[in-house]
Amino acid sequence: MYKKIDFHAHYLSPGFKSFLKTYFDDHGDGVKTPDYTIDSTLKTMADNNVEYSIISLSSPHISNTNDAGKTSDLATEANEYGAKQQQTYPDKIGFAASLPLPYVDESIAEIDRARANHASAFTLPTNANGTYLGDPSLDPIMEKLNEQKTLVMLHPNEPKPIAKDVNSELPAPIMEFFFDTTRAVTNMVLHSVFTRYTNIKFIIPHAGALLPVISDRLSLAQKLNPDLKDDQVDMGSVLATQYFDVAGMVLPHQLPVLQQVSDPTHLLYATDAPYTPAPQVIQLTKELENTGVLSEATKQMIFYKNGKQLLDELK
Repeated sequence: MYKKIDFHAHYLSPGFKSFLKTYFDDHGDGVKTPDYTIDSTLKTMADNNVEYSIISLSSPHISNTNDAGKTSDLATEANEYGAKQQQTYPDKIGFAASLPLPYVDESIAEIDRARANHASAFTLPTNANGTYLGDPSLDPIMEKLNEQKTLVMLHPNEPKPIAKDVNSELPAPIMEFFFDTTRAVTNMVLHSVFTRYTNIKFIIPHAGALLPVISDRLSLAQKLNPDLKDDQVDMGSVLATQYFDVAGMVLPHQLPVLQQVSDPTHLLYATDAPYTPAPQVIQLTKELENTGVLSEATKQMIFYKNGKQLLDELK
């Protein structure tokens, strides 16, 4: 097996487990909360020859408390848990800190705490209780993250609001996560997030969701709304410069489409464990290792070289 670095792996702190049980009856986004200890991460790493994992919270986002104090306390608890795992396994584990979005002052304070705890990255939800990335109200948080070189991992959430009478039988991760990633990143483009905050390297999850498909279509918006500036519809530049993890079922169709519009040095291996069950992680990993869609050189880049270079640049 190829050695690997995992850029989309999850942990569940005690506080986050309690949050999921209290607010979602252990079925956040329609998904049963998986059993988890740090040994779960280490087992997945061993089974898939992963040398290093950056662990982060998954959805639903902690803003579902609808309370600034509770959301902030949850972020701090989760980040302290992640920092402890990183300190215990410094050669194997890094952590991406969560922020109590959409609360600005609390998020800025949490950025300082997380940096003091040597967070490897930060994770931001596509929306925090309906406030989407790109919203001008979040600019002070982006400015704070932009003060120094920072890695930011985006993570999809259930859309807010969501049409409850449409496709209600499908858990949100199956379809709505793709739509929400696409919606959030497009909103970030419209508000020039990628061009204003150039010290931030963003990782867009799940092979870019639907972004490669709508990229050309977005440029047509100027014909309907002439007030739009060129950079507000320039999805192509974002796809060419930002990073993408390949978590999930990206073969046989999705990854080849992404490769047409992205930089091959910006594709990153990801497991999405433990929300993707261990047997399926192994299966999806083997598919990536054995596919004829990717060249040997590209496989080496996705599994390890790209991630190693990215982390080295952030030191």
